[in-house]
Amino acid sequence: MEETSQRENELAISLEDRYIGLVVFESTLWAFLVGSAVLGNALVCLSLYKIRGFRAPQNYYIACLAAADLLFAVLCMTLSLGVLIEGQWIFGNAFCQAQGSLTFVFALVSLFTMALIAINRFFKITKSVAIYRRIYSKRNILLSIFAAWIVAIALATAVFSFGTKAFRFHPGKNLCFVNMNHHKGIPIYTLVAYGAVCFLVFPLMLFCYFKAYWRVRAHFAEILNSSVAREASGSFADEARITRMLFVTLIAFLVCWTPVICTDVYEALSGPRSLPRQVYFWQVVLLASNSALNPIIYGLMRRELRMAYKDILTCKA
Repeated sequence: MEETSQRENELAISLEDRYIGLVVFESTLWAFLVGSAVLGNALVCLSLYKIRGFRAPQNYYIACLAAADLLFAVLCMTLSLGVLIEGQWIFGNAFCQAQGSLTFVFALVSLFTMALIAINRFFKITKSVAIYRRIYSKRNILLSIFAAWIVAIALATAVFSFGTKAFRFHPGKNLCFVNMNHHKGIPIYTLVAYGAVCFLVFPLMLFCYFKAYWRVRAHFAEILNSSVAREASGSFADEARITRMLFVTLIAFLVCWTPVICTDVYEALSGPRSLPRQVYFWQVVLLASNSALNPIIYGLMRRELRMAYKDILTCKA
């Protein structure tokens, strides 16, 4: 415990004693990520709402993902911006518990939604239209999104079973995170949660996209050797492009989250605050970057969304 307190003090001093150039750089970078995440995800939500062609029920998953990233940027990332400017946590314990639990909720919602999208793509590409429509009715899609939020809130709330101060400001990460020292069950809870993510959720998502990929390959191989209707082929090709776009968002998610998981697992095993501050800082930069990346990926890979962004920004939509 004493060693942990010493490491925390060293991280806190490292945060407070940054030279002015580093304060400006880190604060500016974080402000850019906050602004990009807010603007980008707001554009996605508005595009899906305003543009009639994007109102298909399957796009509710994209809207849910954008909403989670938008809320994370507004409610959580803005507090960390204040920390980077001031060099310390200035918002009190209540806001610390709120930021920690909300970060947990939005991260889980993003993860669950990515899994729901992968499963949706699996059924859309590999199963018949009749089977897909029977499973993915508007009602069922909304219920699955509701379930994702409820489970995420329940898992985040469960942390408070270890005590009312289950989250504590982490001077390395510039945000409030689960307090590994608060209760011996918290490191175990963290390891179990990340174990489920790494060995169940991630493999499930990769399996779904792998099966979809091979179905797409088989489909276009059939086209080369048969007279498949052009209209049906065009529709399938469009779904294949959407699947490719969503797979890229999954890769971005994995790239951004893998270092986060590795450092958190290392902390759970080696003790809290056991890494240099810059390691923690770039860890949370990757975490924040993921919230800003998805709208960029959508825009780069879907011309319709690029045009929708442009129309909204120029007040034409």
